[in-house]
Amino acid sequence: MKNMIKMMLLLLMTVALSEAKMFQMVPVEKAELLQSGKGKLYCPNCGMNLVKFYKTSHAKKQKDGSTHQYCSMHCLVEANGAVSDAKVVDVKSLKFIDASKATYVVGSSQKGTMTMNSKYAFKTKTDAESFAKENGGKLMTFADAAKTASADIAKDNMMVNKKRGMMAEKGKMMFTKMCKHDGLPTFSSIAEAKTHIASSGVCGSLKDKQYQAIAIYLSRQESAAHTHSDIIDVPKDAKCPVCGMFVAKYPKWAAEVQMGAQKHYFDGVKDMMKFYFRPASFHKKATQSMITKLLVSDYYTLKAVDAKSAWYVIGSNVHGPMGHELIAFGSKKDAEAFEKDHYGKKVVSFEQITPEMVRALDE
Repeated sequence: MKNMIKMMLLLLMTVALSEAKMFQMVPVEKAELLQSGKGKLYCPNCGMNLVKFYKTSHAKKQKDGSTHQYCSMHCLVEANGAVSDAKVVDVKSLKFIDASKATYVVGSSQKGTMTMNSKYAFKTKTDAESFAKENGGKLMTFADAAKTASADIAKDNMMVNKKRGMMAEKGKMMFTKMCKHDGLPTFSSIAEAKTHIASSGVCGSLKDKQYQAIAIYLSRQESAAHTHSDIIDVPKDAKCPVCGMFVAKYPKWAAEVQMGAQKHYFDGVKDMMKFYFRPASFHKKATQSMITKLLVSDYYTLKAVDAKSAWYVIGSNVHGPMGHELIAFGSKKDAEAFEKDHYGKKVVSFEQITPEMVRALDE
């Protein structure tokens, strides 16, 4: 019990110290929230507090007329894909401005949000140059900064997912000790989980980072709940033979190649297809003729689907652990609905996937 109390106190001290040093944070009265609803304080893509990460905030109007406000360019690009019509906070005035007219400083010494490669925007080039002179970094247009963010997504997601794994463990501990467990719904996102626990009071009054940790833990339970035989059962120590990542960390994206009794696991269809087209590059003496079965995870249900009968969406605004992906579905109807909702470029069958198409996903 004493150890538990010490751990909780240490976590609270860590939260207080990290918040005190954050360059992105502003007083709540100076932050402008452009989105509405119970979760207006949270980034809809990652759940981060928009006041804490206000100086890197971006906003974009959605097809339904609503506005989504993101904690960072990383989340803006990850949620929307290629963008040209967004707003961004001017670091100097703290007002939202047209992102296409802003001058960005990329890679300064000031810490980034959801990325190791920070991106701060300014209304005038003079202000951007002054900031870069003091903090370093390269001046860019919005379009170039967005391209940089897109190129960084796979690497940044590896960093983010590692941190989320640690936070989920802390969240589990806090949820077990501090929250009411009965009647909780399942959550499809961190933001949805965070909005519920913060507004409902099921965990009492906590600091934002504690809500975030619990929300990360709860949002992962939907995937963890799928323990039946209809999903790809990935061993905890299985590494993707293409990129080396631990596949069990990403159950929503799991894919499998069977070569007789031998099985290989992948953290996305993209890497599975790289292996499929050139197996000898990743497994000595392997040939495509040795492959006996291919399985992918349906994006909506997580159920294992025969890869050759599945349908795939290319070019959507949804990214996997390794960036742009082939999003898999068991039915063409679901794939077409997803393509429409997430700005996909194309729905293809397994037979239509080419090596060139797969390579283009990394560009």
